[in-house]
Amino acid sequence: MTSTLKAAPLLKLIHDYVAFHAERTPDALFLSSPDEEMTYKEAARAVDGCARALLEAGIEKGDRVAWFGNPAPSFFIHFLAVSSIGAIWMGLNPKYTSGELAHIVGDAKPRAIFAQTGASGQDRSDDLASLAAEAGGVLIPLGQSGTLAQDFADFCASGRACSAAVLAERRRVIDPHDPAFIVYTSGTTGKPKGALLSHYGENFCNVIAVERKGLTGRSIICNLPINHVGSLSDICGRTMTGGGTLYFQETFDPVAMMRLIEEKRIDTWGAVPAVFQISAASPVFAEIDLSSVELLAWGGARMPRDLIETLMEKTGAKLCTMGYGMTETVGGVTYSRLDDTLDALSETIGTPDPRQPIRLWHDEDRLACPGEQGEIQVFGDFVMRGYWGRPEATAEAFTPDGWLKTGDVAIVRPDGNLEIVGRMSEMFKSGGYNVYPREVELALEEMGGVALAAVVSFPDPTFQEVGHGFVMPEAGAALDEETIRAFLKTKLANYKIPKRVSIMGQLPMLPIGKVDKKTLKDIADKGESK
Repeated sequence: MTSTLKAAPLLKLIHDYVAFHAERTPDALFLSSPDEEMTYKEAARAVDGCARALLEAGIEKGDRVAWFGNPAPSFFIHFLAVSSIGAIWMGLNPKYTSGELAHIVGDAKPRAIFAQTGASGQDRSDDLASLAAEAGGVLIPLGQSGTLAQDFADFCASGRACSAAVLAERRRVIDPHDPAFIVYTSGTTGKPKGALLSHYGENFCNVIAVERKGLTGRSIICNLPINHVGSLSDICGRTMTGGGTLYFQETFDPVAMMRLIEEKRIDTWGAVPAVFQISAASPVFAEIDLSSVELLAWGGARMPRDLIETLMEKTGAKLCTMGYGMTETVGGVTYSRLDDTLDALSETIGTPDPRQPIRLWHDEDRLACPGEQGEIQVFGDFVMRGYWGRPEATAEAFTPDGWLKTGDVAIVRPDGNLEIVGRMSEMFKSGGYNVYPREVELALEEMGGVALAAVVSFPDPTFQEVGHGFVMPEAGAALDEETIRAFLKTKLANYKIPKRVSIMGQLPMLPIGKVDKKTLKDIADKGESK
């Protein structure tokens, strides 16, 4: 396959980028962790070795193969190898509860589960073996973190009897639009569904992102859970496509992340806004050296303007959004410019790329007019192939004419940038008025002393639903509910102001670094105010 894109060619399969860069920069560092490092040349050999071992183990095209563990070089080698032979890779987060693991394994029925047995802080081998057997598969234990690299190398060595010709033939018959991996959605509104993502979708979105963001040869940290598209695509996939270096941290820790940036002179810092907010509020932020950061990117939510200014002053870096997107779009489908104004960076998700068509669809079943709100809908053969085993849910995710429904509501500003005004699933009606929690959260985060804010709804006998605001203060800040309400009255209409406000030292967080709104909703529904 060929492409007119300049930053990197559009290759057939995801793993092809390792071989591509191994030929051009064989000794460039590709994967790094405290336990192991690999150049592109070494990684290409490891991917082929693992792929041969998988073939020897009887893995067929279309089989699901899972990895249970934390971010590390071995996980990404496994992902590339599994997908390269036409099997469908899936990540299992060690922080999954037993119920979550049972649902996902039972739904996808992987042929094999490779498990870093102590990755969750406890040995879950028995649970995983039982789940694998119930799904008709097997468990392949890989030991604790300290022995993981060697255990995985031993498995890869077991495929030496498989010839290069056999491996090449298997890869030859794979269609780039075949599913390469499953990412299970968060399931905040129900049981998680497995989105099937293709080689083409991953590569297409990554190549555009590399081109638009100047991501060639970048270095970045991956500490996102391996079951998330942010890890597989936004961080690992883009960096590999651009021939850069991935530094892995097994768990998310803002201070450890900044220390690693300082130590390794990492030039790209990517995260969700909550991570930057927590990092900037850390006592070490003032003293730590982040001068190596040349590009700072965020995604998943808006970044408050004052935080952008703080990060600009600290790093001197160029700033951009990672690109608006979701699991089902594989990667970003809108992009900010590297010379965007602070207003555009803090208030918008940038503009669409013409290769990834977007429309705003009004709730009256028509295109939104200029200035009107509409649901963002995306079109193209790069989006998910569907939900695993869920034809009805797949059909519901698309419009009759084939556009993917994102559930996000936006407007087009006069400058052409899109501004998200809310999420259809989070929006609630209070006294007949639509309230979008993100608008209230942004207002809260403008208040001095507020590090992070989240808003959810709860039932009200008079107004149907009202808001409950949760505020995390900056270190040393003294906040109270009365002062917060008085501030919001200067920013918002009365019906948008939360009926209850809770001040919490730490908001509950998901492994990806976003606020855990499901937990906050439970608190609000129970009527807890503190």
